[in-house]
Amino acid sequence: MFARATDKKSSSRPKARKSRADRPAKPVTSAYLRTISLAYLSQRAASRAMLKRVLVRRAANRMKVRHLDEATAQLIEASMDDLTSLGFLNDDAYAATRVASLKQKGMSKRRVSVMMQAKGLARETIAVAIGDELDDLAQARRFAEKKRLGPWRPAGKATAADSDSPKKDLLVLQRAGFPYAIAKSVLSGK
Repeated sequence: MFARATDKKSSSRPKARKSRADRPAKPVTSAYLRTISLAYLSQRAASRAMLKRVLVRRAANRMKVRHLDEATAQLIEASMDDLTSLGFLNDDAYAATRVASLKQKGMSKRRVSVMMQAKGLARETIAVAIGDELDDLAQARRFAEKKRLGPWRPAGKATAADSDSPKKDLLVLQRAGFPYAIAKSVLSGK
């Protein structure tokens, strides 16, 4: 008497979505690169090398390849040149602001230099940004004060483990990139 409707329901199921691997590769255009670049630069300041890494990765994912062809690499370079000419991408300005930020944290010259090289900046650009104003002794004092090392350690918190604290403080300063002599003089309160 009554007809079963189960056959109709099973055929009306939605089809499974294609995974990303099944989707066709899309071409990389200058408009796509500009959109990606502006979105990235609107979120954070970046060096030219940092932006290039992002664009190469995004273009390779979009094209579904591991290595980009020469035409796409030239398109990325042209896009970065456009952004540089418009003033959105400036390694010198990025280096100056990043050095100022790291200086406020009390980082040593050596550590600042290494961190800036990791961002893809040239040694000349880093040297100009650091200049002569970065004094390791003053930076070590600032770092020790921020981390509450040596003379800046709270007086009421003496425990049995504090007998090793001068050695530990010295190691903390050395790991932060300060030479032994500077770390020793800062911890002695000179």
